Amino acid sequence: MPLLALLIFVPFAAGLACLLVRSRRVMSGLGGLACLTTLALGIALLQQVLDRGVVTEWNEFLCADALSAWMVLLISTVSLATLLYAGRYFERDLAAKVVTPGRVREFFVLTPLFVAGMFLVVLANNIGVMWFAVEATALSSVLLVALYNRQTSLEAAWKYIILGSLGLALALFGTVFLYAAAVGPHASEKLPNFNWSHLITVAPKFDHGLIKLAFVFALIGYGTKAGLAPMHTWLPDAHSEAPSPTSAMLSGVSLKIALYALLRFHILTTACLGTGFSRHFLLGFGLFSMFLAPPFILVQKNLKRMLAYSSLEHIGLICTGIALNTSVTIFGALLHMGYHALTKPVLFFAAGNVHQTFHSLEFHVIGPGVVKVLPVTVLLMGLGTMAAIGLPPFGLFLSELTIISGGLAAQQTTVSVLILVALLASFCGILQQLTRILLGARKHDYTSDARRTDGVPAMVLLLGGLLLFSVWLPTPVLKLIHQAAGIIGGKP
Repeated sequence: MPLLALLIFVPFAAGLACLLVRSRRVMSGLGGLACLTTLALGIALLQQVLDRGVVTEWNEFLCADALSAWMVLLISTVSLATLLYAGRYFERDLAAKVVTPGRVREFFVLTPLFVAGMFLVVLANNIGVMWFAVEATALSSVLLVALYNRQTSLEAAWKYIILGSLGLALALFGTVFLYAAAVGPHASEKLPNFNWSHLITVAPKFDHGLIKLAFVFALIGYGTKAGLAPMHTWLPDAHSEAPSPTSAMLSGVSLKIALYALLRFHILTTACLGTGFSRHFLLGFGLFSMFLAPPFILVQKNLKRMLAYSSLEHIGLICTGIALNTSVTIFGALLHMGYHALTKPVLFFAAGNVHQTFHSLEFHVIGPGVVKVLPVTVLLMGLGTMAAIGLPPFGLFLSELTIISGGLAAQQTTVSVLILVALLASFCGILQQLTRILLGARKHDYTSDARRTDGVPAMVLLLGGLLLFSVWLPTPVLKLIHQAAGIIGGKP
């Protein structure tokens, strides 16, 4: 079977296979093996893209360029770590009787299907199929958000599906307007297909009014799924109520998948208009998201909600870096996307350990001195926090510095200063919130039922990769990111 088709088929088949087995360990193993396979396939795809530029299959139904290949690597890595963590996580949940074996099976069926849907988003050549795939990821992930079947998780799931469906309905309008722009009187005489590979070649002929309308609808629609403010209101609820492995997937890659879809519209809009129309929107929404996050981080009383607002800030930074539209800032934004994908799941895995130990995510219940109860988890969470707030030697420091320095070099001093102010505000907020629960002396003695190794393999996998790629980026990966930055910047 061709490479691109295998990337979608392997996790899809693993999800369906989990319907047929009874053993939780077998289900966990099937999911983990599928994600390990897709990671190997993603590395093979990286080399093919570098050699050929664009890889197509099935009569160009599937298509991968450098941007697609970069997203495939991120999805594969985060999915592998998630399924590695999920086995022991649900073992503890089953022991505590907070979830049924049927619900655990549901997780191991839906998660690979969720992964397959994300692969289809980034590999579909047809813009309409891409929209369908984003819808499929929303449907599978909303069931995962509601997995615990509590009143609060059901409420979060309903909020997610209502706002997500509204956003995707608007994105569908954007897709329709894009089609109209491509076949309008001022566009190409005919449109043989709705493939990205064709649209990018005829983009200069699009109807200008319709392409502007298409981008605005896509921005609001996919921006809702990406968690951009002010369309982000589903995000803290969904992240806090979902199982921690699902929260890691949502924050680590799902938000970026929606951002990927939005970027495809941005590329076409820029190629058509040759102006900063779409960049101005990305800059405005990106900066707004960055400045909205710190106040909410400071007032949060729930650990996972605080982490969700941190993701809002990082998504805003990625949009802002792309909006600055220099080769340096776009490169920094894509680099930040990768480093954040490796960092944020570590924090959600650690939050899962804390939740299962203290049976709460509320700061006042968790209390100070978590390090006395979960020393290994706190050590790894501390390293993840250092990375998330942009301290060296972790790569997020490098990507943030790259975006700011690129903005200054492009004489965008005001925007660069605003980025720095927002980053410092989030830095202070996260540091203040986490130090008051992780450090200090406990007010009451607490005996933990957790193993010291709970979640450690998954967290070490991601942190090890983060540290390695922070100090050394392999030449093929570096070339891939530069090529992806060129595609976004209009220089393929």
